Formats: sequence, C-alpha cells, structure tokens
Amino acid sequence: MIQQYQITNHLVDLARNQIIRDQGLVDEFIQTLPPKTMMVLTELAKSPGQVVNHDQLMDVVWQNTVVSPNSIQRCITQLRKALADDSKQQRIIKTHAKQGYSLEVPVQFIQKSAQALTLCGAIQPGLAKELSKQSTPIQGVVSLKSAKDLPKLIIVSVSLFILIVVIYSYFSISSRDFSFNTLTPITSSDNLERNASYSPDGKFVLFHRYDGLCDNNIWAKELATAKEHKLTTKYGFYSNHSFTENGEKLAFMAKVSCKDNNKQQACWNLMTLDFAKALKQAQQPVLTASCDQGDLANPVWLKNGNIAALNKQNARWQIVKFMPGAPSFVPLYASLDKNYYHLVYSVKRKALIAIAINSQNEHVIDLISPQGELLSSHLIERLSNISRYQLIEPIIDPQQQEQLLFSTGKRLFSLSFDGKMEQVSTLKHNYLSTIKMNNLGQDIVTVQGVIDTDIAKVNLENVKLNEKQGLAGKRSEQKQAVGFNQVHQPYPSIARSIAEDFDAKFQPKGELIAFISTRSGTSQIWIQNQDQLTQLTHLPIDTNISSFSWAPSGVSIMLTSNAEIFHVFLDKSIEKIAMEFAVLDLYQWQENNDLLMSVRQAGQPQVINYNLTSNKSTTLIEHAIKWVVKLESNQLLHIDSNNKFWLTKANQAQQTEQIEKLNGQFGSRRLILEDGNVYSINKHKQLWLYTPETDSFKILGDMDSYTHLISDIRQSELLLTQTIAAKKEVVVLSN
Repeated sequence: MIQQYQITNHLVDLARNQIIRDQGLVDEFIQTLPPKTMMVLTELAKSPGQVVNHDQLMDVVWQNTVVSPNSIQRCITQLRKALADDSKQQRIIKTHAKQGYSLEVPVQFIQKSAQALTLCGAIQPGLAKELSKQSTPIQGVVSLKSAKDLPKLIIVSVSLFILIVVIYSYFSISSRDFSFNTLTPITSSDNLERNASYSPDGKFVLFHRYDGLCDNNIWAKELATAKEHKLTTKYGFYSNHSFTENGEKLAFMAKVSCKDNNKQQACWNLMTLDFAKALKQAQQPVLTASCDQGDLANPVWLKNGNIAALNKQNARWQIVKFMPGAPSFVPLYASLDKNYYHLVYSVKRKALIAIAINSQNEHVIDLISPQGELLSSHLIERLSNISRYQLIEPIIDPQQQEQLLFSTGKRLFSLSFDGKMEQVSTLKHNYLSTIKMNNLGQDIVTVQGVIDTDIAKVNLENVKLNEKQGLAGKRSEQKQAVGFNQVHQPYPSIARSIAEDFDAKFQPKGELIAFISTRSGTSQIWIQNQDQLTQLTHLPIDTNISSFSWAPSGVSIMLTSNAEIFHVFLDKSIEKIAMEFAVLDLYQWQENNDLLMSVRQAGQPQVINYNLTSNKSTTLIEHAIKWVVKLESNQLLHIDSNNKFWLTKANQAQQTEQIEKLNGQFGSRRLILEDGNVYSINKHKQLWLYTPETDSFKILGDMDSYTHLISDIRQSELLLTQTIAAKKEVVVLSN
C-alpha cells in the first residue's frame, strides 16, 4: 500500500496525514490535515493531469455518507494552502467548472520496498544476512573465486570510490549552513549608507556614504584595522560598483550631483576608479563612457581591462563591451526576443551570466562568452513563493561557483546556471538590502535599517511663500518642543512610527486614510480611522507594495506588490488579479473601472489603461515615465525619465507637447490631480499648482526641506510624506 508520494517540493505522508514542504536546507514546513482531505489529494494523485469528477470523489472519500456539496471545496482549499497553491493561478490543483478537479503536476510514488535500501544502494545488515542464504547469485556482487575476477573487482572498487566521493560532495553542499544568524555592525555613523560589497580579497568592505538622501561618496573600511578610507574626492550620485578580478580598479555608474540645480538630464555615465591609488588618497573618477551613447547600466569587469555593460538601443537593452583606449563601445550580444536587466561575470566559466525577460514575459538566464557567443539559455523556473514577474539580481556564490545566490529581503535563494531555483534559508534579520558575499562565501555584507518617514496632514492655508529670498527649501524656523527620546517632526505626524510610513490617501466618499507602512516588519496597507489604526493587509514576508489606489466608491483598494496586483476590501479579504505582464505602478482607479498603470511587457515599460470589467488594455505611452495623471478631458500629463513634463492631447494622433511652464519644476516622483488642477513640489521644496485647461502655473508656498512628496489633496487639506531620519548601516552576517 502506498504510504508516501512526492508532489513538487512537498512530501505527502499518508500514515501521519501530513504534507511536508521542503523550504530549503535549513527547515521544513509541516502541515497536518484531516484524513478526508488527504484522501481527496490521493485520489487526484492517482490520475495526474486528468479530471476527477465530483461523484468519484464523493464515492471514494465519503462512501455511504451524506455530506454537504461544499465538503470537496473545503478540502481543495486546505490542499491549495498546504501546497502553496492559490485559486487564481491553480498551478497545482486546477478547478474544472461543473466537472471536478485535476492535479496539474507530476506525482512520484515512493514504494515501500525501496525504503529498505540506503541512498548508495548499500544493503542493510538484516537484508544482507537474508540474501546470503539464497543460492541465486546477486546481480552486481563480485565473487573472488578466481584471480581472473581481479580486474572486475578493481573496476567495481574504483566505481564505488567515485560514487562515494560524489555522494560526499553532494552532502557537503547540502549541509552548508546558510542561516547567517550572527550580525556584526561595520559602520555606525549618522549618515545614510548603502551599496555595501567586499573587495575581491575580502580585506575591505566598500560602501556609499550619503550627504542627505541623494549625493554620496564611495568609502572603504579595512576590516583588520577598522580604518575608513574615502575613495572619491567629491560628492556625486554613484551606483553599485564592480571590481576587476585582481581588485585594482572599480567600475560604476554616476550621475551629476543632486545639488546641481542647472541640470535637468538624469542619465548615467560609466566611470572607473583606481582602487589602490584611492586607498592612499581620494581620487576623481574617470569618465569611460558618456550616456550620450545611449542609456547605460550594470557594468562588470571582464578580462584584459574590458568592461561589459547593458546599453539601451531602440527601447531594448543589449550587452556591449568597452575596451581600453577605444573611443566607444562595441556591441557584444543582443536578442530580438529578450531585454536584459542584470549581468554578472563568472571567472570560473569565463562567461557572462545575463538575466533577461523574453517576449512571453518569462525570465531567462543566458551564459555568453566575452566574444559574444551564446553558450546556453534556460528559462528560470520560479518557486511558488516568488512572484513570476519579480526581478532577480543574483551574485556568483564564491564557495560554489557553479551557482548563483540572491535574496528577496529575508529569504535567501540559490539559482543554477540552467535556471533551477531553490530556497536555502530564511534570514532572521529585518530590513536588509541587497547582499554580497566575501571571497570565501562564508559571510554576507549588506545594509540594515530604514528611512524613517511619516505621514502628515497640512492645511493649504498654512502653506505660504517665505518673505525673505533664499529661504526656500530650508527647514522652517518654528521651534518644536521635543521630549526625551523623541524626534523633530517638521509637521505633526498623524500616525508616528520609526518605520517607513508613506503615500497616504484620503478615502473617496469617506473619512478613512490609507497608507503604506513597514511598521509590522514588512510592507502592508494600514488604515487610520480618526485615532484608531488598523492593519488592512497581511501579505507574506518580502512583500514590497509600490503603490495603491482607492476605488472611486471608497469600498476597496487596489495595490501593486512585487509586480503583481491585488484587490483588497475593507473586511480584509483580498484577491489577486491575474495579469499577463508585470505591474510596476498604479496611478489612478477611474469611475469607469479603468486602471491607469505602468507595466512591463517583454521587458519594456509602458503606460496602459486596463479595464477591470472587460479585462482589455490599451497602450497609452510606450516608454518609461516617473508619474502620470489622466485629466477629465482624457489628456495625459506625465513626467518622463529626464524630469520633463508632457501633455498628451486627446486626439487620434496622440499628439504630445512639452509643458514649457513646468521646466525646472520637478522635485518629486508624484503628481496629484484635484478639481482639474495638478499639484506637486519642485527641488526647492515649493508647492506648485498647474491648471492644464488654461496653461497657468503658480507657486503656492514653501514646504519644509524634509518634505518628500505630496500624496493627496482634498479641499483645503494636504497629505504628505516627510523624512524624519535615515538610518541604514553596513552590517556583516555570519554563522
């Protein structure tokens, strides 16, 4: 009788009525289910891929018993939860309307007789004694009755030795400790710090130390002496850095300083830095390639001083190569079917590992030689607990260089070069950023902490221009009494916490305020009802809510999380809306049940109008933007990636014109539409109003310099997000 069988990464144990989910190498998740539920699963498992009708399930599981027709449905709900499936995707158990159910994955039954043998095929002592009594020779066992059998013995011995080595290596890998429970602070300054990584020899930790929230310098800390070295001569806006294999040079992207108010363009230039020289004295980064040649991203060093990077041409990201002394880059590899978004270099394979999105919105891992030859290409097989559209940016595992590692926050995953994914641990620490490992693969360096932001409600009548020139964008002169262990709040916060609270919005036709908060340890929607706070959503760990919008009726909320979209009701019920593309931002939920949102189709960003009733979408803008609002006239007003404002006319030609009066008025990635007027703040922290109908512009007043963005306006009340503190420090995680 069958007692156990395997479904995906779940072991079904009928003897114990348990489903055991393998969550990696560290722990397992065990759920005990009612016997009837297990019987339903077993009946489906007997015929995978085939529909098992309701009558058959009733006859087998509830024979000679009168039960409610909903009994099967309750069992299916329990099974989907235990198998990490859901009623929308139905990846494992599929519902066939008015027919029955089917199991959509393979089933591997574990025969009882197979359990009598150990992993290597070695015979258990009791079984060996029993077999020795049999007169029939056992296949594979070598007899030494004559010397001529000696070569056979040698062959078998060598084979067994190789098998033992392979098995030992396998279990050595499997027993690797990925828990990283010990946390050691590396920095403890008053500055915000990000982008931590190790030098190739593991002797230094590099990081970016910020002046505020934008400009930064690159620093290095010597672990043996705890001495810090400033590597760059002046502040800039620097991205993640990549080392040469010998650790002598850095490559990274850089923008102009955030304080340079004369610059509108926001493109990245490729820079290099001599690390050895910078340790002795801070250096000015050297310009290697200008963004005039097209958008650039993600530089990685190859051999012989060459650099590979991503380059955007004709709305598609390709891979290019920069060679020392060459005036420009040369194309290395491009695909008409893929958009690349992440690069790493494997020293062992002497190949680039490139992650891309294909035309079917599937994620692909490619191995590409430094000469531009495609060595292999595999679809990435997503686990059920990772959104199918979520971007992954893995690093090479230094200890096992034939695999990659990446984190989604608290969870750590491995990814093979042929696209196989596995969760290897769940980290116990909160608020972690992107991970990097030392050269031995024993320690993780990352950044821990939050940018403490709060929600404030301000009356528009109190927003006024400063009488003296030059005060715009500075902290207000009003002194606020701050008690012990309290912080200064530029404007009184409506729901103070030490976490990230942001993007508050008024409830249409109601008195509630909804906002995003990480106060519970992960990103969730919270509701304020006068003085009462309620957590509306309970999404799983590593959730990242990017935006949300109230329904026009005010009875529910639509949110985007990890590139997927969810409909949440005020009774806390939630449903996922199935989409065939990644949803990046949700801008407006309109009266006709249209969603105005930014999506990623085949790796390319677009703005679409999606109707929830017809499930049809219309493309409105075919490039990346920062924000957009739809006016009552059906015109679109948006901010492009270069911080310029555009108005799209509501005609068949979709004519787009730049709004000259808004030149230089970009200051936050947000536009608020209220009564036909558009509100935002500029880089001087001035609140402005623009009326598209009359093309009129007005500065309303000066906000505090720590105002991050305006999130909603209703009548004379304004909701904003303000920055209280930014505490992110470099830490090392070890076992």
